[in-house]
Amino acid sequence: MVSNFLQKWPMIFTLLCGFVPQQALAAASQWQETDGARLRMVAEPAEPGETAWRGLLQIELEPGWKTYWREPGAAGIPPQISVGSDEVADVTVHYPAPEWHDDPYGSWAGYAHPVSLPLTFTMSGDARPAAVTADVFLGICRDVCVPVSMHFDVPVDEIKPNAIQTLLLDAAFSALPAKQSERLGIKEAAWTPDGMLEIRLHHAASDANPQLFVSAGTDRPFKKPELVSDDGETALFRVEPVFDPAKAGDLTLIVTARDGIDAVEKSLTVSAP
Repeated sequence: MVSNFLQKWPMIFTLLCGFVPQQALAAASQWQETDGARLRMVAEPAEPGETAWRGLLQIELEPGWKTYWREPGAAGIPPQISVGSDEVADVTVHYPAPEWHDDPYGSWAGYAHPVSLPLTFTMSGDARPAAVTADVFLGICRDVCVPVSMHFDVPVDEIKPNAIQTLLLDAAFSALPAKQSERLGIKEAAWTPDGMLEIRLHHAASDANPQLFVSAGTDRPFKKPELVSDDGETALFRVEPVFDPAKAGDLTLIVTARDGIDAVEKSLTVSAP
């Protein structure tokens, strides 16, 4: 009996810590439903002296439904979020590492399970907002894609203590890709003479095949990266652009890689070919 309790103590301790009163607890909007999913927004209050604070968009997908990463592929709709409060200047959307999926319409990068997209809000001045309001537009898809537009209001001035929502924020930000790790790292990227982008990964030997995701903005999309060689330590990917690299100039890429449970993300600048 004592042994079983000791084995479970780390989990019990984590749960108990979540209910200890904290300086800034999160609030949530009402759930809103659409075909295949329900969504809500969670946000912390802006603390005195801070210019940025955390939030998330929680997307509870039903089985068989999907939504997209920042670079979704040829037919997808990437999430778009705009803020509506005068005191909130902007919002940055962060993305957990997606997965590649193939269907009759092509390949797409995204999520086929419930997912939370972490958000960072920034203030426009010294006044702390009483509420965070935001408009969300994204695609929720099954056999066909349903464009979804929703408005969320999160009151952050009169928060009833809710440590569970604060734990959701902690978990969402902890699930984001690391910058680099000993087991997985994004190396250089360069154009080839035939107009392809080559990217190398360092990764530990594993049973899973590494996956690569590349974004240069929705107006400069890429096809699904192709793994062309892998010696167990270095994987070489070739990525075909769906635009003319010679006319694009220098590119700033967001490159995400995953290998099993490991995920990393890196910003790379690639000179024009």
